[in-house]
Amino acid sequence: MTERPRAGASRIVATCGLSLMLACIAGCGSQKPLPIDGNAAWAARTVAVAGSHVKLSVPADWYAGEAWLQASSFTDLVGSFSNQPLSSPCATGVNTIQCGLPLQSLQPDAVLVEIWHNSFSNWNLDSEPGTSSTVSGLMARVADQSGGAGYCVGLGADRTRRVFIPFPSAPDNWIEIDICSHGVADTVGDRIMESVAVSLPT
Repeated sequence: MTERPRAGASRIVATCGLSLMLACIAGCGSQKPLPIDGNAAWAARTVAVAGSHVKLSVPADWYAGEAWLQASSFTDLVGSFSNQPLSSPCATGVNTIQCGLPLQSLQPDAVLVEIWHNSFSNWNLDSEPGTSSTVSGLMARVADQSGGAGYCVGLGADRTRRVFIPFPSAPDNWIEIDICSHGVADTVGDRIMESVAVSLPT
């Protein structure tokens, strides 16, 4: 299984022929998360991914994070959304680029949605956690973990929801959507999960 380090941990990418250790970038201050109205109209957000797109719905006032796209990287953060303020995921230095998550930790009543484009040789969908499903008619795998388990635990989350969707034309490339939440009603994460739609090359 090609599991990335858990949220809050570092990642390794190759840039300009060098392997760089990714450092997590702290979230913005201590500003409280925006309140979530589960009954309000949400906004559809579209994220471009390798000539295709991912769509999902979140509250219209949520923060949108910057994309993290690295030359020669096997994993790119192509979009993120949260009701907690987000930091820039990358910082540059002399001959170095350090990239990490747009949050270091989730405050109570906060949600972070990450959208990744990953590519690893010999990866397959069955190597990922969860159960078989379909998204927009495409094969997928969906995982839902609570408590101290799951990818999001490093952020202090108490719920992790994940969706893995391989490209039909390049099955070792895939879209991954991670929904990390801390003290948020289940209906919020469920609504985001149910809104996910993708258009990938066939």
